[in-house]
Amino acid sequence: MEPTMVTSRIKTDPRKPALDRLFEYQSAEAIRDELRRAYPAFAEDRLKSLVILGAAGEGIRLADLCEQASIAVAAICDDDLAKTGCRVGSSKVVSTSTLDDLPRELPIVIASHRTLKATQRLRGAGFSNVAPFALLQVLTPTRYQPHMFYDGWLEHLYEDRHKLRDFSKRLNDDRSREVLDKLIEYRLTLDPLSLESIVEWELYAAEGLFSYSADEVYVDAGTFDGDTIRLFMDRTQGKFSRIIGFEPDPASFKRLAANFAHDNRVQPINAGLYDEQKILRFDADGSRGAILDERGTVEVSTVSLDSTLKGDRVSYIKMNIEGAEIPALKGARSCIENWKPKLLISAYHRASDLWEIAATIDAIRPDYHFYLRQHDGGVIETVLYAVP
Repeated sequence: MEPTMVTSRIKTDPRKPALDRLFEYQSAEAIRDELRRAYPAFAEDRLKSLVILGAAGEGIRLADLCEQASIAVAAICDDDLAKTGCRVGSSKVVSTSTLDDLPRELPIVIASHRTLKATQRLRGAGFSNVAPFALLQVLTPTRYQPHMFYDGWLEHLYEDRHKLRDFSKRLNDDRSREVLDKLIEYRLTLDPLSLESIVEWELYAAEGLFSYSADEVYVDAGTFDGDTIRLFMDRTQGKFSRIIGFEPDPASFKRLAANFAHDNRVQPINAGLYDEQKILRFDADGSRGAILDERGTVEVSTVSLDSTLKGDRVSYIKMNIEGAEIPALKGARSCIENWKPKLLISAYHRASDLWEIAATIDAIRPDYHFYLRQHDGGVIETVLYAVP
């Protein structure tokens, strides 16, 4: 049920760290109420027309929701010229050059999880009402069903604020605490510009945190077609012992296996990594964003890392598995206890992952050093580095 409106006003000091400001709110709804005041053009009773930027999955979903809510879509724009002319609902996709002719006060919704560069571009062009699609999902979840990333976004933020403070203290350097504070700022304000100072665009390459040996045993959970395996190979200059890659999506796995058929050091496994052997439903769309989903169209097998390796050595584990990171870590307990590998774990798929990933690792081995880095301009690519 959607919460009722709260009329009390909380006046927070924007000069304070976001984590400190979080403790000044009396409820998650008080944060939501402040967001309504910050984005009046996107209020449920005022939003009658909008522009959608992005014609991929989230843009298509937003267009459908707008049609259901009788919100006029003035334009659906995309930089991908291959999409120009394609029909999305009752609209045709147009080039982003169309934006030049639109009124600057017209609300624009960025239908993507990557929001920073688009926001910089739109505000630089003079548009005054720009917001991520996440804002609508947070403000009115009954109308705009939240994506997994934003489900319970404000509720988790407020209710687990003490856990966030503990997590901040657990982080091992000032840069990590800065990253955490800016991520909290983004969740409080939905302003992508709050992320400008913390993005390190090269994925899984936090400078100075760890080095590679010549005999790494690398586990890549969520390999897609092997793009992050190629990153690992490049960074080790091809000097490693073994790679085990887990990919449940049948289409992506087929490409993965073909891409590394020439290298017997690479072992692709067509399964999801989890805490046990199970059959789960999977949304197999052949993309990097394919996820385990109870509404998925395909059934896939999952395995645990402990049952797969059976005590064999592992030195480096990367997980980006669309919300299955915590059960997969639990299924790697023996590997982590016995070998203490470097861990690079995505910490954004569920709202509480930001702090619960570290708590899960701590429950297995409490002697890791934790670092937090942000590798894209939006909710995605927040990575927790657990370094021996």
